[in-house]
Amino acid sequence: MELFPAANDSQWDWIKKVIDESDYYIVIIGGRYGSVSKESGLSYTEMEYRYAVETEKPVIGFLVEDASQLPHKLVEQQPGKVKKLEAFRDLVKNRLCKFYNSPVDLGAKVSRSLTQLRKQYPRSGWVRADVLAALPSPDELLRLKSENEDLRRRLESYGLEGPKSREFLASGSDTYQIDFVFTRSEKFEATGGFRSKGSQWEKIGMSWDDIFALLGPSILRNNNSYWNAAQPLASRIEYLSGAVLTEAYPNSKFSNFRISSDCIDTILLQLRALKLIELDDDKSWQLTAYGDNYLVSLLGVPKSTNP
Repeated sequence: MELFPAANDSQWDWIKKVIDESDYYIVIIGGRYGSVSKESGLSYTEMEYRYAVETEKPVIGFLVEDASQLPHKLVEQQPGKVKKLEAFRDLVKNRLCKFYNSPVDLGAKVSRSLTQLRKQYPRSGWVRADVLAALPSPDELLRLKSENEDLRRRLESYGLEGPKSREFLASGSDTYQIDFVFTRSEKFEATGGFRSKGSQWEKIGMSWDDIFALLGPSILRNNNSYWNAAQPLASRIEYLSGAVLTEAYPNSKFSNFRISSDCIDTILLQLRALKLIELDDDKSWQLTAYGDNYLVSLLGVPKSTNP
C-alpha cells in the first residue's frame, strides 16, 4: 500500500496487477474496516481479498480474536462500517484463517502458517537476476524438454526400460499350453507298411522363457515371417512329444507337426507385449534391444568356475 494511495479508484488495476504477481495473499483484520471504494461500497482490503480468492491465490486470513480489547482509536465506530467489518470477518472465516490476540501471537502464527502454506501450495517464487543469468535460456529449456521426451519415447519403443507389463502378463517360467497337430500313420502288420490315420491334435506345456529361447535365434537370423518364426518351436515340440506319442500309439510314426495358428498369434503378441520382439517397417518380426539382451541372458554360456 506504500506504492499507491489506497483510496484512489483509478489505482485498482495496479492493485490487481500486484496481486497477480504475488505467490500468496495474506490478510490481517483488526478493528477497522478501512477505506471504502466509492464504486463498489467495499473496503479496498475486502476487494483485494475477494480478488485473490477469485484468481485462486493461496490465501490465509488472520482475525483479531476480541476487537474490544484494542485501543479505542483502532476500533471501528461507524455503524455501517461495523456491519461491513463483521460481514468481511464472516467471509474470511469460510476459508483458511486463524485468530490472534496480541502482536507477538500474530507474528508467531503468521510465520508458522506461511511455512505450512508454502509446503501445501508450492509457488514459483522470485529469482535474483544474477542467478537467472546462469540458468539455461527458455529456448534451451524447451529444447532439452523436447529432447528428453524424444529419448523417453525411443527407450519405450526399444524396450530398454524392460517389460512393465510383466506385472500382469505371463512370462519367464510361467507355462503356456500349445495346441499342435500332426499326422499319425499306423503300421500295417500284413505288409509291414504304414497306413495314414489322419491328423490328430494334442497339447504340450512350455515356459515363456523356453518359447522365446527357441524363437529368438530364428528371428535373429531374419527367419522372421509368420510361419518361419514358429518353425523351430514346431521342431522342438516334435522332439519333446515323440516318446509320449510312441507310448500312447505303439506301432505308429508321426510327421507334419504344426502349431495352431491361434497359438502362434498368441505367442507372437505375448512376446510383443513383453517388449521382446516388435514389427519393423516391412511388418517382419525383429528383436527389440531389450529382447536381444534378454535372449543373451537365456542362451549365453556362463564362464565356468571349474578349470
